[in-house]
Amino acid sequence: MSSKDGSTLKIVNIVASGKLNREFDLGPLSAEIDAFEVQYEPETFPGLLIRFEEEGPVVIIFSSGSYTMMGVNSHIGLDDLYSRFTHSLSKLGIDICAENSRPTVQNLICKGQLEREVDLESLTIELGLENIEYEPEQSPFLYYWPDSYDCLITIPTNGEVIITGVQDVEDAEEAFYHLKGLIESLFDD
Repeated sequence: MSSKDGSTLKIVNIVASGKLNREFDLGPLSAEIDAFEVQYEPETFPGLLIRFEEEGPVVIIFSSGSYTMMGVNSHIGLDDLYSRFTHSLSKLGIDICAENSRPTVQNLICKGQLEREVDLESLTIELGLENIEYEPEQSPFLYYWPDSYDCLITIPTNGEVIITGVQDVEDAEEAFYHLKGLIESLFDD
């Protein structure tokens, strides 16, 4: 995503979830599913972790049929991961009604560049203490929850912000440009 002023905001991770509308016995499934990596350790975690490629995105399926997908950076990537997942199940004779079980985006994680250094102490004073958390002795980031947007913006001094808690790119863009405009109005003469 690129704006008129040349700054960019990009999706770095999508977290989505859905339900396959059936229960699973994860022990046998873990032994049969064809994937690059399959982990099932019920004594430490109740889900079956599946990766179709090395260091690729992850699908976690639970015995209830609920699943979570994470690690893709586009909606096309999410669709591809879902297709690989349901295809691998269908190869085992497990029929899934794809339309009723498609994943729903729960959280987008986006990264944007403010294209400037940010004085976090000054920004803390300007934003006020109600919507921020800044403890430089514990973390090098300022955490900002803008009033008008349901998200968290993590701001480092280098201006490369992370926006979490949104479900669509438009909300992330609005929050990003809100912050960018706010910083420009506060610190540019």
